[in-house]
Amino acid sequence: MQEITAIQSQMTQAQQLVQQIQQYENMAQNMVTLPQSMYDQVTAPIAQLYGLVQQSEQLGYAGQNIASQFQNINANFNPQITSQYTQQYGTITSGLQTAINSALQTANLNPSNFVTQQQAMQQVQQAMSNPNSRNGLLQAAVSVGQATVADDTQLLQTANSEASMNAAWKKAQMEQKQASTQASFNSIFGGPNLSTSMPPDNTGQDLSTFSNH
Repeated sequence: MQEITAIQSQMTQAQQLVQQIQQYENMAQNMVTLPQSMYDQVTAPIAQLYGLVQQSEQLGYAGQNIASQFQNINANFNPQITSQYTQQYGTITSGLQTAINSALQTANLNPSNFVTQQQAMQQVQQAMSNPNSRNGLLQAAVSVGQATVADDTQLLQTANSEASMNAAWKKAQMEQKQASTQASFNSIFGGPNLSTSMPPDNTGQDLSTFSNH
């Protein structure tokens, strides 16, 4: 549940950053030179987006670990289901990285220059000095943000599905345990409807039988 909450928060932040970057992209599109006063305004959401991308990838890996931990704790759980969820989290996470590389390459940017946030921000600063590279970078940032939102959406759907599946399984296990306990109780004590032996009802008996002769 903590992961689901984290993914929801990530998604909201990514959507907000995409909107901000799109606004700056529209503003800077026709500017030959970007005013110095706008540099920090433009680069700040890009830096935040880089951090969100890393966190989204970490949430994907966390989903894989959570699935494995659930399997380890509950040995009777179907391992094929765990494997499917683990694979799904991995596919979503690798899909985000593929989308990021594609967006950077479309903007004539080398993905290897964006491995660390420090490298990425150096590339951003360089791109800001040229209108063409600046516009390409902002377009790439928008695409990366949209890919992050899509990634978080898929992660959220998978995490919700997994949580529902796990809860239903644990509920079934609990009901099975309760049924087994009840069956054991019934076998020992003769069942839940066993009538309790009561002394004979002497209400209507002739009291003369108790008198001294």
